[in-house]
Amino acid sequence: MLPPGGAADVRALRRDGSTITLVKDAPEPTPRPGEALVRPLRFAVSSMDVEIARGLAAYEGVLGQEFVGVVERIEPAGGGADERAASLKGARVVGSPWCACGECHDCRRGLSGHCKHATMLGVRGRDGCFADAFVIPARNLVAVPEQVDDDRAVFAWLLAGAIHTAQQVRIEGKPYITVLGDGRLGLLTAQIMARLNASVRVVGLHEDKLARCEKWRLKHRLVRDVGERADQDIVVDCTGTRDGFELAMRYVRPKGVILMNSRLSHLNAAGAPERPLDLRPIVEHEITVSGSRGGSVAEALGFLRSDVVDVVSLITRRMRLDDGPEAVRAAEQPEQICVLVDP
Repeated sequence: MLPPGGAADVRALRRDGSTITLVKDAPEPTPRPGEALVRPLRFAVSSMDVEIARGLAAYEGVLGQEFVGVVERIEPAGGGADERAASLKGARVVGSPWCACGECHDCRRGLSGHCKHATMLGVRGRDGCFADAFVIPARNLVAVPEQVDDDRAVFAWLLAGAIHTAQQVRIEGKPYITVLGDGRLGLLTAQIMARLNASVRVVGLHEDKLARCEKWRLKHRLVRDVGERADQDIVVDCTGTRDGFELAMRYVRPKGVILMNSRLSHLNAAGAPERPLDLRPIVEHEITVSGSRGGSVAEALGFLRSDVVDVVSLITRRMRLDDGPEAVRAAEQPEQICVLVDP
């Protein structure tokens, strides 16, 4: 997907067929009108990168959605948007990897997050950011405040999703909220949920990951130690797994709410026989199930600038782009939370 025409070769971490490789002579991408050429400063390996590497998502091209980088140049698009875009040249930026068309019916009525013609960095129809340079619509970029360093800024997109999920919660009284999952998204979502007037606990599989909740004064339990009493007002499923969703249905009270902010990407574990997902509890107990995705990167930067959320504690390994394939494999390991990659 890297278009020809650049002045120099760049390194790029690609998936081709079933192989993840670091290509060292890819052509530098050329921005189209309205797009920016960005030189990354830091990346984070996302759960989507891991899914693609495992062959659970049909994508071939350059990986990567989460970045902080510097805008090298912007190709003018014409119109009023160019003035704002020009102000980003040379700026340190983060951005949303979701690239809406801006012209369809959904985009025109304020639903660009659901654009049917959207591309997405490293996922659909557009090369990702795991390269020495990549292109992205300039309108997707937000300048990073100087108070937010690269280690924190690279979490902006993931944090935006956690904030968006919390904004969907309607608080009445002091509800009981369980966040399922002790990965990056679960631990961030729990921190944001704890800012609400609610009793929040995190449930996961890894004691060492859950231990981070101590410093945030969050209740936390291993799955094996939690009773299935169907007494939680809200369950936020951050696992993206059949087991997680089935637990959510057993934890939530009748007429409660399940929020899903991670894709249910595979119903059956590798090698396990296929079996249908039993959704009868949703009907029998009148449970509301709601999806949640995306969010405001600018709002996330505000949280990071105010230092009201701890993201640095989630960093468990640092690697280089030259070790890109190994970085993706490392992120698959259960002991890792967030693997950062430098160019």
